[in-house]
Amino acid sequence: MKKLSSLVLLLGLYLGTFAQGEVISYTKIDSLNFTRLDSILNIFGAQGLIPPTYEVDVYKVLYKTPYRHIDSLVTVSGAMVVPKNTECPVPFSIYMHGTASNRTGVPSYGSTEINVGLLFGMLGNIVVLPDYLGLGDSDTSVIIHPYIHAWSQANTSINMIRAGRHVLDSLELTDNGQLFLFGYSQGGFATAAALREIETNYPTEFNVTASAPMSGAFDLNGAQKDLILSDSVYATPGYLPYVILSYQSIYGNIFDSVQQVFKSPYDSLMPALFYAKDKGIGFINDQATPVPKDMLQDTMLANFEADSLHPLRVALAESDLLDWTPQSPVRLFYCRGDEQVTYLNSENAFDSWNANGAADVTKQDLGNFSHGGCIDKALINGLAYFNSFITGCVGITEKNDLDLNIYPNPTRGLVVLQTNGKVGGTVTIQNLLGQQVYTGQLAAGEVQNLDVSYLTPGTYIVRMVQGKQVSSKKLIVRQ
Repeated sequence: MKKLSSLVLLLGLYLGTFAQGEVISYTKIDSLNFTRLDSILNIFGAQGLIPPTYEVDVYKVLYKTPYRHIDSLVTVSGAMVVPKNTECPVPFSIYMHGTASNRTGVPSYGSTEINVGLLFGMLGNIVVLPDYLGLGDSDTSVIIHPYIHAWSQANTSINMIRAGRHVLDSLELTDNGQLFLFGYSQGGFATAAALREIETNYPTEFNVTASAPMSGAFDLNGAQKDLILSDSVYATPGYLPYVILSYQSIYGNIFDSVQQVFKSPYDSLMPALFYAKDKGIGFINDQATPVPKDMLQDTMLANFEADSLHPLRVALAESDLLDWTPQSPVRLFYCRGDEQVTYLNSENAFDSWNANGAADVTKQDLGNFSHGGCIDKALINGLAYFNSFITGCVGITEKNDLDLNIYPNPTRGLVVLQTNGKVGGTVTIQNLLGQQVYTGQLAAGEVQNLDVSYLTPGTYIVRMVQGKQVSSKKLIVRQ
């Protein structure tokens, strides 16, 4: 286990407290070579389309973050993926994972979502992945993860960024100053919550380049609440007791006794399952009623629906993410066929944030896919979105055997291709999914004007090939 300097630890002991984001320890838990990373690409359906650029190291990080209020610091854990032997400083990204109820079903314990960090890491991003309060190696005083609680999830994520930067300092590494936020499902909610907290309270500490909240419950007190409390069968009924028990742990006023809220046997079954933290959400869903509200007492439901100041409604409103105005670029990714987090969350967020005067909020409907079927599409398209902002030598290895020049770059429509050499060649343009969007010929010494305004904004690879000689350049198309 590698620890921070003795001076920092001694100061913490002397002062009797720790600062937010302070690293308790970090440990390298894995290193992945190109062969292993290529198999990770296969998981996302990208093998052969996006070659791994860097091998990576993976760390477990223990750090401090607040629990119920700003001074209630507890220890939490997360994972960190660091690309190796980069040619220049690379971007810093944070990925917030989806719903987990099993303490070990998180990135630092090797859950499947660590693969997201590996995907982005191998392509040239430093990635931190918080486990969240109450999960991973979190302090045992956190009896249940505060599920879909905006303030605590935001601060846990923000402090993971701080902790990751401390680890970079200790490793004598640096990033390029760009910061990207993204997450899927619960992580999409956490992404928006963290961005709101950063832009409201820490605008000078964090300069967010762009964010990609994916399939998150942003309209928590509207569309998502209506979906969960409807009379219809719901795909993940365990979400409802998770929210109620989590909010009780934060506010303490949702109920006086658990029997006031849940019918038997759910008054004992649901707390036992969630507090134990040893069962996945899939198992808990199977123990719940198919229609979630059938677990609730009739009186509880009646009071909730009739009283606008019911404690649960007030708590939901506090974590609702529609009533604010993002200042940095945001793209919402979602699927219209999502049965768990209705697409209306993203469309309502898009409408509300733009109506509030957001500077650059866009949306991308990825099709009629389920919640599980949407994730890979969201992540790959999110990667392409982030790459449209990346500066420097990240992600694409550039060659210039044929002396190919491209300008202006970035461009908003017209790009000039020129070769000053004695040899021309076949020119192709591909997006980051490996799809060819242009092919043509460029003669030796030719200057060619090419209109690329029809391309979706993002990062593309321009290649010119003649025999065994190749020129490969990154082209950025702006909106």
